[in-house]
Amino acid sequence: ELGLPVEHIVLPTTLFEHKIFVGPFSRAFPKAAVWPVGGQWSWPVDLPPQAFGIFPAGFIDGDDGAGIPWADEFKIATLRPPPIGVGESLCFNETVLLHVATKTLLVTDAVVRISDTAPEVITERDLLESADDDNLTLSVLKLVNLYDARDKAAALPVRSKDMSREELLRLGWRRNAVTALFFGVQNLLDPSDLWRALQGRLLVAPVVGTLLYENVPDAVRAWADRVGGWDFRRVIPCHFDGPINAGPREWNAAFSFLRPRPAFRAPWD
Repeated sequence: ELGLPVEHIVLPTTLFEHKIFVGPFSRAFPKAAVWPVGGQWSWPVDLPPQAFGIFPAGFIDGDDGAGIPWADEFKIATLRPPPIGVGESLCFNETVLLHVATKTLLVTDAVVRISDTAPEVITERDLLESADDDNLTLSVLKLVNLYDARDKAAALPVRSKDMSREELLRLGWRRNAVTALFFGVQNLLDPSDLWRALQGRLLVAPVVGTLLYENVPDAVRAWADRVGGWDFRRVIPCHFDGPINAGPREWNAAFSFLRPRPAFRAPWD
């Protein structure tokens, strides 16, 4: 889009759902050097990056950017938590980059912001299917009555068959989004209350907070505090909305759930 060659490709996470695209992307730009964050792994067999078509020019191993030709334009902070899960190699590393000149923070999974604007990559067909109250997922939920799905279906103020196309697209996107953000949604049929609580602010995706951050709070807090001390004015994540007009205040607020809350003190103490 800029009319300039792609010279470098950065893989700032060790998670498979991001790694899988790097091989095809690097084949599309064969002259670009590939820079993965250190600690790459795969499961159940721990294969090297080359097995996924990733041929690194080097790794992002230190936050000083040693050996990385573009490091003088960025600040680097890498989360390296202890291993979590079924093996010692399963580390959920993530590198955050601050482009100093534009005060732009580049993140992968660390934070998101959601709105009623669905990404263009999701087709209207998919959104309409998600909005259908009788789609396969919702039919199974009602069949097994998970989270009292039958009662919630009966209590719906408006059924999907009575909605306009615009309302269906909005509902389909909301159902898609909350499914991606949570391990189990208490009311997938009508996520409007949950949506109001989430939208319009920078936040840590609940699935990331539950799966990773709450299990290694000290490592995440130290990393988040370091990034929260940088000077940035916008954030570009890999998921949901972007770019986002947000700075250190919004970043620190998103990670406030990791900070201990002060104990109550009576005024007379």
